[in-house]
Amino acid sequence: MTEHLPPRRILQLRMANQLLLEPAGSIPAAAERMLALQSQDLAAGRYALAQRSGKGIGRARIDALFASGELVRSWTMRGTLHICAAADVRWLVRATRQRTLKAMGSRLRELQITAGDIDAAGTLIAAHLEERGHASRAGLFDMLNERGIQTSAQRGVHLLMCLVMEGLLCLGPVPEGAGLAGQDFILLDRLAAPDLQPAQPLQELLRRYLAGHGPASIRDAAWYTGQTLTQLKTAAAELGSELLCVGRDTRGEELYLLFACPALAADLPSRLPLRLLGHFDEYYLSYADRSLVADERLRAQIGPGSNGMVKPFWLRSGKAERPWNAQTAPTDRLGAALHQRYLEFRA
Repeated sequence: MTEHLPPRRILQLRMANQLLLEPAGSIPAAAERMLALQSQDLAAGRYALAQRSGKGIGRARIDALFASGELVRSWTMRGTLHICAAADVRWLVRATRQRTLKAMGSRLRELQITAGDIDAAGTLIAAHLEERGHASRAGLFDMLNERGIQTSAQRGVHLLMCLVMEGLLCLGPVPEGAGLAGQDFILLDRLAAPDLQPAQPLQELLRRYLAGHGPASIRDAAWYTGQTLTQLKTAAAELGSELLCVGRDTRGEELYLLFACPALAADLPSRLPLRLLGHFDEYYLSYADRSLVADERLRAQIGPGSNGMVKPFWLRSGKAERPWNAQTAPTDRLGAALHQRYLEFRA
């Protein structure tokens, strides 16, 4: 089935599905809806999750769920760190690791990391974490170096990524006094959450992506998941009548929602609210075509640039208005409050 919705309606539905019109009401519900929030910048990832969870939620409440094992941070799709619900982390890694490891192959060869190195590091780290429960990245690197496995020149990070892909590790507790980026590694088997096993993982990836990001194209979904366009087109064909085409993007790609999308029948506000979106926010980054949200000039300012950074920006009426400036607070009351809230997550 196909409908042809105007661009403003597309943006309205995206904001609704991304929980930027009405938050989920809890942190676990927001994490489940969004599937995986990009979080190589931990402060920005926590802010994005809090913004979608409910009013007044600060990073301490999110860190409590990292400590309890309900939330984790892990290299999932595209070889990038994401925050996700613990119940989703195992199947997400299994579904996407083949493409991630293939993309890492040349870099592993450059760093002279062999299968033997990965196995040896995994044995040492597993024993270390069995004894201690959790450990920082620096602590794990010190231990590996002492036992003859070099971690310099990014060897350590790539060894950890490989062990995450093998299902051994993830990032969990945030130690007291760790600052913005500190987070300890734990054994994945220590998580109490069930190990979900979707019968058709790529179909589930596409279904969950559209639930939290639609309307979006299959090319958008391929970008977000790090899988091939052919794989995602096959998954879309298999979902069949579960999908609803609601228009096309600026490239002429068909935009899809789940047929059962609650936002389609909801009484959504016609006036889209002002939002301050942080670094690497999903509303901008999780689409291959970002032109609906930002024009060419703003895309050049927001990024990603040559350094891979995606900057925060003000969102007005569903579209990027201008980049955020940490040094200049808006003069209006709402803008000033949003500005201060983001600063609190980065302090």
